[in-house]
This record gives sequence, structure tokens and C-alpha cells, in this order.
Amino acid sequence: MKKPLSQIVPFETADGSYTLFDEARGVHYRSHHGAVTESRHVFLGATGLLERAGEWIVAELGFGAAVNFTQTVRAFRERPYVERLTYHTVDWRPVTPDHLPFHDGEPGDLARQALELAGEATAPVRVSSQDAAIDLILYPTPWENADLQVDDAQAFFHDPFARNVNPEAWTAETFRWARAALRDDGRLATYSAATPVRRAMFEAGLHVATAPGPGRKREITVAAPTAEALDPFELLPRQKYLPT
Repeated sequence: MKKPLSQIVPFETADGSYTLFDEARGVHYRSHHGAVTESRHVFLGATGLLERAGEWIVAELGFGAAVNFTQTVRAFRERPYVERLTYHTVDWRPVTPDHLPFHDGEPGDLARQALELAGEATAPVRVSSQDAAIDLILYPTPWENADLQVDDAQAFFHDPFARNVNPEAWTAETFRWARAALRDDGRLATYSAATPVRRAMFEAGLHVATAPGPGRKREITVAAPTAEALDPFELLPRQKYLPT
């Protein structure tokens, strides 16, 4: 049974945007230095999603406070050359609609609709925008049980809680699962720059690169099925993390 969510409260971050704070575990759902700043830089920016035209297909681990989703919707609506957005997201312990009063407009409405349908469900739930240009598919289940039914995502947002809170989301097995959702020129991005995380990515068969982080954060990590997909980032040497 899923744990109660009564101790999860809104938290205003340094850039004026909101995330959630889990008082019981003492963890923020997004950087307290700037929720939107981090989301735009790490996930929309480093994956190269904003440079794509046609259709955006996104996969995500960690729906959380829906900051990545709402920012992706806003970016999508700002780009008339992008015709569709399909957003697959996995969260084994999704919050309730009442936890997200701070997301306004269409993005917030879609996020809350999906969370309302999720409830105690384990099967995927789907909501669509009124013009049918946006599909949000939420998988309220552990990633091990989530069959994403997608292998052509341009972007994978790897955004679970940190390794000390959620270690099972940072294994080689997790990254193999994520890799299967990506097209050859797709990218995975995460806020973590930890050595064990990068080692797990290499073990999963990904190419790995370092990228500048947002604000005070020095660096983040980007990975992809092919080295070419990581241009112009600085590729990391596999032998440093998986010595022979």
C-alpha cells in the first residue's frame, strides 16, 4: 500500500517557483535553489528537446511535483513548429491533485487530472488536452513494473529522488530500462553527477557526458545510446568508470 502523503507541502524556491517538500523524509522534490530554473536547464535544455521540431516524445522517471511536465507543456505551446507532445512518466508514489495548487493554466489542469485518475491505481492513466495535441500518460507504479510502450523518445528525464533516498532508481538495470525508451539520437539527462551514477550508466551501455549545471551546481550528467547524440558535450572516458 502506498504511504500517506499528508506531510508533503508546497515550498517556494529561490527563483519564485514552487516545488514540494516531504517533511517526513526532509527532501525537496526539486532544487530549493530554483525549481523552474533547474527543470528548464537540466531536462528541457540538456536533452536538446527544445531544438526539436515536429513531435516531442518524452519519457520520465519521477513525475513528482510535475514541474518538468508543466514546463514542457509551456515550452511546447511556445513553439508553433512542434505539433504534438506525448509525455510518458513513471511515479510509484504520485501525490494527489490537492498537492499541486501552484501550477496554473492548462499544464496544471492536465497534471491534476492525471493525478486524480491515478489514485490507488497501478495501471497507466492517460489525459489529453482539449485540442488533442498533448497526451500525458502516468504510470503509478515502480519503474520495474512500468512497460512504457515507447522506444522512440527524444528525451528521457531521469528525475527520481537522490540515491540516498531512492537507491533502486540509480542502478544499471534502471538505466537499461531508460535506454530502451530512447531513440538512437535521444538523450537522457539527470541532475546527478555522482561517480556511481555515471558508472551505472556505462554498465547499461550508454555513452556518458558531463554538462554545466544550473546556478550553483557545477555539473550534471547527460547520456545517450550513441556518442554522436551527445555533441557538443564533453564525453567521459568509459575506462575511468569501468576500468579493465
